[in-house]
Amino acid sequence: MYVEELENIDRIKILEEANSIKVLLGMGWATLDQVGLQGHKPDLEPKQEWASSVGRVNKLQYPETYFKYPLFDIPYINRLMEKYGMVRTRIMKSNPKTCLTFHQDMTKRVHIPLITNPDCVMIIENSVHHLETGKIYLTDTTKRHTAANASLMPRVHIVGCVYS
Repeated sequence: MYVEELENIDRIKILEEANSIKVLLGMGWATLDQVGLQGHKPDLEPKQEWASSVGRVNKLQYPETYFKYPLFDIPYINRLMEKYGMVRTRIMKSNPKTCLTFHQDMTKRVHIPLITNPDCVMIIENSVHHLETGKIYLTDTTKRHTAANASLMPRVHIVGCVYS
């Protein structure tokens, strides 16, 4: 199974917490590409942690498993990250009319869709999946996959790596 629905979640609470980050950083969904939700050590300042690497993990300095400490006061999202063992978790935006190249990740990923529509899909090993809001999913991105936003609006997900 390439996509497993884990549980239903409170979509409104997730959006409220995600929007609080957007406001705190002074960014909107139009300018946001990705924002890290976890840092490499406790009590880091969010802007400082991610500004130097533009949200990317410096694998030479810190393995991605180190990115496990919550950066924001977002209790519901933080509980979900802890419950599912998520690391290097971030809010990621896919612009309208875009598609990633096919690739394979080193880990499976947990996806929490925030903004999506039926024209936003993941293709894993030629199997097409639409991830609906209000649910949390485990995706086997160790398999060949891509994500496509074939719509006219952004697609926004919380995405975290899982080592299980």
